Amino acid sequence: MSVNQKIRVMRKKRNITTTRLAEMLGISQSSIVRYENGSVKYVPQELLNQMAAIFECPIEELTEGDDRYSQKKDNSRKSFTLSEDEHDLLLKYRELSLKEKTAVKGLCDLLISHN
Repeated sequence: MSVNQKIRVMRKKRNITTTRLAEMLGISQSSIVRYENGSVKYVPQELLNQMAAIFECPIEELTEGDDRYSQKKDNSRKSFTLSEDEHDLLLKYRELSLKEKTAVKGLCDLLISHN
C-alpha cells in the first residue's frame, strides 16, 4: 500500500475528516486530498512526521512498502513514545484554532530562547 493510501486509511480509521487533518497540520484541505489521491508524488518529511504523531504510529508504518520513501532514508528520524504529559498536551493542542496554535508555537519559541 502506498503512503497516499495509508494516510487515507489511517485518517478514516480515526474518524478524522480531511478538513480536520488539514487544520491539525496547518495546511489546506485540498492539500490533504491531493496527498491522499496521489496527485502529489512525495509527501514532505515534516508532514509525515506530524501525521505519524497524529495517527499515533511510527513513521515507518506510513512509509513501509512505498519505494519512494525507502530510498530517502533519514537516519536522524526516530520513532518515539510520548510521555503522558506530552500526550495530554498534544490532545489539547489539537483542539486549538490555527491562530491559537501559532500563539502556542511562538510562546514555546520564546520560552526556549530564554533558557
